[in-house]
Amino acid sequence: MEYQLFFRVIKMRKFILIALLVALPLIFGSCSPPTELDGPVKITPKDREKAFIRPEISYFSFSENGVEESSFDYNNQEKFFLTGKTQIYVDTLTQPPRIWFRVMLYRNRKHSDEKVRRISIREYNFNLDSFPVLGIPLSLRLNEYPRSWVKLMLRRGPKDSQDTLVDPCSFPNSLEINCSLNKPYREIWLTGYGKIFDSRFETIFRDTTVIDSVKKTRLDTVWVDDKPIVKEVEYWEKKEIKLKIEETTAIPDSLILNFKFRMKY
Repeated sequence: MEYQLFFRVIKMRKFILIALLVALPLIFGSCSPPTELDGPVKITPKDREKAFIRPEISYFSFSENGVEESSFDYNNQEKFFLTGKTQIYVDTLTQPPRIWFRVMLYRNRKHSDEKVRRISIREYNFNLDSFPVLGIPLSLRLNEYPRSWVKLMLRRGPKDSQDTLVDPCSFPNSLEINCSLNKPYREIWLTGYGKIFDSRFETIFRDTTVIDSVKKTRLDTVWVDDKPIVKEVEYWEKKEIKLKIEETTAIPDSLILNFKFRMKY
């Protein structure tokens, strides 16, 4: 009797063990990894902080109408542009990554040409807000990026009053920006290409002569009853006046712009 009971217990344990071996693969095989779950993945503030990149500009250059107008890096003592307000960071947690690029640049007056041969840019104001880092040129004229814009202060003549603020993204102007992220080299490139149409002002000075009449008086002597009488007589005298006339002429002009920024982090 005891022997039969012992045999039944051993047989039952073998059955339970076989059932577990069959059921375990089915249980674990039906489970999905966390990355495949339909629910949202919880992102902590610490994770988001790690995903933010705050690069610094290590080099930038501008080319206007095919001529390299300015270049800059931190090793140069001569700066063609002075940097104003700067705020740059990249969110790598999103797909694609997005960049916030707010930079203001002012042309150094020491390096500016007093004679304006072509229209040129005196100030740059970049405001890219959550702009996608795709590695392909994107036109800012599209309505997909309403919070991103660029403003340029255009130098059109020798006088500051002739400068004007232009929007390179509005017709007939155009501007494309390309932003790429190179993680192995820990750098970000932001490049741009644009066309701007406006007018430049040329001022010339011309000498001219005008004839004017000037009212004068003279003393005339008349004889009345053999007595001299002196009278003041008014008369008009023609006189040539030399003048220097300033003439300003507006001439249609255009500008092809290329720029590039390299940022390191």
